[in-house]
Amino acid sequence: MKVRFDFIVHWLWTIVFSILTISGLAMVGPRYGWIMNYDIASADFAHRVLAAVFVVLTFIAVGYEIIRVIKSDDKYLAWQVIGRSGYQLFTFITTLIFIITGAIIWVCMDTNMAATSFALYLHEKLTYIVLASLIWHIYMKCHALLWPKKPEKKSKALNESR
Repeated sequence: MKVRFDFIVHWLWTIVFSILTISGLAMVGPRYGWIMNYDIASADFAHRVLAAVFVVLTFIAVGYEIIRVIKSDDKYLAWQVIGRSGYQLFTFITTLIFIITGAIIWVCMDTNMAATSFALYLHEKLTYIVLASLIWHIYMKCHALLWPKKPEKKSKALNESR
């Protein structure tokens, strides 16, 4: 059984993002603190460590796509590094915003409160947007939830026989 590299990275990224979401929501405040038993210190530690893993996985995924494009002779394949449209482009943009705002929060936490506040606001609101988009993404990819389509040929043959 041969497993594709991008499949492995996708699911590693999914697991890391899920734990980042859980630890991040636990730090938002008392509304979601119950997720990690109100242990904000552990949530903060897990969030920082997994944020570094998330950044590394992002660079690995982008590097893999760039190498794949370089090896291919198709000039239109270059758009697939970030995606011309759709969920791949949305994921790329939101990932960059998460990384940038997370770095601002991490670096400016003790020095520039205005930048930290703005980055925290963007980081939190983007989390809710991405969670909603993930629900949509899972729904669209889950074939069990899709209504089965009737084949057109059989329905036409039935109508003609009547």
